[in-house]
Amino acid sequence: MDASSVARAVSVTSMTSGDHACLEYDDDASRWEIRAAYTAIGLCQGEQVMLFTDPATRPGAAVEQLRAHGLQDEDALVDGRLIVLDEVPGFDAAAGFTPGARVRLWMELTMRARLQGYSGVRIMGDMGWAAAPGFDHDLLVEYECGLSALFADIGFTAVCEYDRRMFGDGLLRRIHGAHPKKVLPRLDALDVARRGPELRIAGEADLNTREEFAAALVDALHATDRPAVLDLTELCFMDAHSATTVVRLASHLPGDRSLEVRCRPAQGRLIRLCGASEVPQLVVKAGCFAQ
Repeated sequence: MDASSVARAVSVTSMTSGDHACLEYDDDASRWEIRAAYTAIGLCQGEQVMLFTDPATRPGAAVEQLRAHGLQDEDALVDGRLIVLDEVPGFDAAAGFTPGARVRLWMELTMRARLQGYSGVRIMGDMGWAAAPGFDHDLLVEYECGLSALFADIGFTAVCEYDRRMFGDGLLRRIHGAHPKKVLPRLDALDVARRGPELRIAGEADLNTREEFAAALVDALHATDRPAVLDLTELCFMDAHSATTVVRLASHLPGDRSLEVRCRPAQGRLIRLCGASEVPQLVVKAGCFAQ
């Protein structure tokens, strides 16, 4: 991973063991919703979940926020499956940032959790401490770039939270490039990205986003360089209305053109139920795809 790479946008609900992602946010309520969803999924998967808040947010207040935004597991904090800390491992205002100490902690936490019977560790950490005056941001980017392979190897899942009100656009672009994935800023968000012949849509295609979903497809399929592939593998939800939109727009393509849709098995079944077999221009490929 290097700082010139492009992070792949995903819903936080799509993150799997070993993923390393950044969250760029400027809405505190949405961040707590994302934290609560991320925590709940980790607990359901048998992972030990750790939330590193900013020093101004006490652990008790953080737990109340998680509950207010949907976390229902009342026993997780008591039995140690959820740990909330207001510490910053590897950083001291006087001594500075020590990446090696931070990396060692992640490895130690993983080994300890495995010995205790957890399937893995997932953390979410506020990165506001890295906005301190005089902080070495080159060292920060180097640290972030080096984590992805390690996390994938040991099954350590992490979201690094960057408040865009505290960090400049130039640094955030470098931060994005240091992460394989970028968490969408809201649970109901939709992300549309065009890369070469491929149009990729991530997030949720539902009542809240169906107009945005349809508009993105219309714009792309009516362009002179229309995409040959529609990648929906990072859609965590798609309703029948959106599936029908895919089928309908594909049916309007010229007879000598095709649209290959890559999607999850459940999405593939839904698209077929909405009439895909009647549209020869539409090729549905459902399954698991390398990210």
